[in-house]
Parts: sequence; C-alpha cells; structure tokens
Amino acid sequence: MIRRTINSICKLNILSFRDYHCHTTLFYSTTTKSSPPSTTNLLNITKEMSEGSKTLTKKKQEDTEKYNGDSLPSLGLLKGTPDIFDGLTIDEVSQYPDNIEEFRVLLKKSLDFWIENKRRGLWFKVPESKSQLIPVLIENGFKFHHCQSDYLMLTNWLPQELNKLPHYTSHFIGCGGVVINDKKEILLITEKQRPTKWKIPGGALDSGEDISATAVREVFEETGVKTEFVGVLGFRQLHKYAFNRGDIYYICALKPISEEINIDPNEIALCKWAPIEEFLTLETPFPLQRSVARLAYEYAENGYKGFKGDLVANSLKPGNSFIYHGSDADLLDLKYVEKHE
Repeated sequence: MIRRTINSICKLNILSFRDYHCHTTLFYSTTTKSSPPSTTNLLNITKEMSEGSKTLTKKKQEDTEKYNGDSLPSLGLLKGTPDIFDGLTIDEVSQYPDNIEEFRVLLKKSLDFWIENKRRGLWFKVPESKSQLIPVLIENGFKFHHCQSDYLMLTNWLPQELNKLPHYTSHFIGCGGVVINDKKEILLITEKQRPTKWKIPGGALDSGEDISATAVREVFEETGVKTEFVGVLGFRQLHKYAFNRGDIYYICALKPISEEINIDPNEIALCKWAPIEEFLTLETPFPLQRSVARLAYEYAENGYKGFKGDLVANSLKPGNSFIYHGSDADLLDLKYVEKHE
C-alpha cells in the first residue's frame, strides 16, 4: 500500500463543532503509470484554504452578531456560537449564574428567543463547577450527549421533526460514492450549506451499517440515483475532527443502476452528471475532493480497481463481516454459513 500525505492545514465547521486545525492522510491501494490531464499544486490549495478561512460569509457574520454579540447579556439572553446548520453551541461558562433560579429565567428567555428565530440543534456545555444547573436544563428538554472528566455536554433538538444531531463516538465514519456511467460521467452534487462547492455525494455511516451499504444509501437519498457497490478506491483518515475525535472517510466506487436525478431538497442544492475531466479541473480549495477526482480518473481510465469486499466469518459470534482488499486471494471458504439441522 502506498501512502500519500497531504500536509494541508484546514478548518472544519461541522454542526456546532469548533474549528480544528488538522492534517489529513489519504490511503489507496496502488498507483498507475499514467497521470490525469491536470495537476494541482497543494501549496496553492493550502494558501487558498488559509485565506478563505479568514473571510466570514455574510450570513455567518450576521448570525455571530445576533446570537453571540456582546449586547446579549444586557438583554437577559445567553450567548452561543452559531454554525452553518442553524445550530448553536453554548459554552461560555462566565455567563452562567451560580443561582439556580436566575439560570432558570435566563434559560427560558433564551430558549424562547432561539425558537422564535428557528434555531435547530443546541449544544450546551456544563463544567463540573456549574453542575447544579443540569436539572434545569433537563427540565427544559435537554438530553445528555456525552461526558468528559471536566464537563457534560447536553443537546436539545428544537424543530418538531426527526432529531438529526449526531451521536457521540470515538470515530466518525463517512462514505462518498464515485458513481460513473457508461459515458464516463461522474455524479456530482453541491450541498445547501455550500452551494458552489461541487463534490461527490455521501454521508455518515449509520450504526450497524456496512460501508458498502452506506455509500449506496447516501447516494440514493441525496440524488435519487440507484447504484450497486463495486469497491473502495481509498480512504482518508483525519485526526481531531468533531469533539477531538477521528474521522475515516471511504471513497467507494459505485455502478449506476439508474441515472435519473431526483435530489433531496433539504440537503442538496445542485446535482449533475459531469465529465470526469471537468471534476479534475474544478476550482475547489478542498484537497480531499481533488484527491477523489484523481482516483476517479484512474478508476475510469487506467484500470485502477481499489479494494473489493469479501464476506468473512466473525471470530466470536455468528455472521460475517466485510474484508476489503486489493488482492486475488479467494476467501470464499472463510464465509460463515448458517447450519440447518
């Protein structure tokens, strides 16, 4: 296996999580002899990302002033850091009163303000020194999310719809689908939060779900295109992601069964089939998507196969798990087969 490290300083703004400086590593099974028609200077990408992170969008500026402005305490409101998903993180401990009744009044007024302005997910951080406030939060609909040695994080999903806040974990796993049709066009999307940034469709793995199933499901949910799993072209490991946990992102090759696009308007802004060469030359500051474009080109044009998935019996319980590999080894005899008497 060849490892290429992209030493690019980047910033994440996921849900209400704070920005983290991080290094990313992309893993894939092999290289091929030929190169894609265009290359990217990673130093220039890093510069673009650094410059871009310094410039707040107009909406973020407005939200920051509205929900985290210095005038809020004088209005009897809690300050919170807004995120691109219309959520808030309340973690400025100095604004929490010690008196429980004072906090109850402050929280109630703040909740009314947030609900009136259609905020969605709330993340409320309570240090050990303010633990007497926890019952008041529970009274007002907050739930435990996770706990560390020095704080408890509670959440509150305000909309009258399915709670979309992520569960706590040691690692996050996501899958992106490289869907290429017979015309050698690749399926691309832009998200509502970033309507000008083209990328492959994909999302987070659900509990108990295989990587192959995640990629197929996410592509269908976001684009309406039905696919079947072919293999894993590579994966990206990222440290210090949300809540300082790691993230693994699998780049999956999928074969389209249908090509008609029917986007999810709640998540997706645009979707299209585009020539792979177009994806290679798109102006984007995200090295991950540039990497995906190059792997997609090698897969479509130069016979790169990546990793296939074979079912192998579990060691300690009935059933099978997928082993992803790029070899010609035959693992069929290692598959678990249920015995019927």
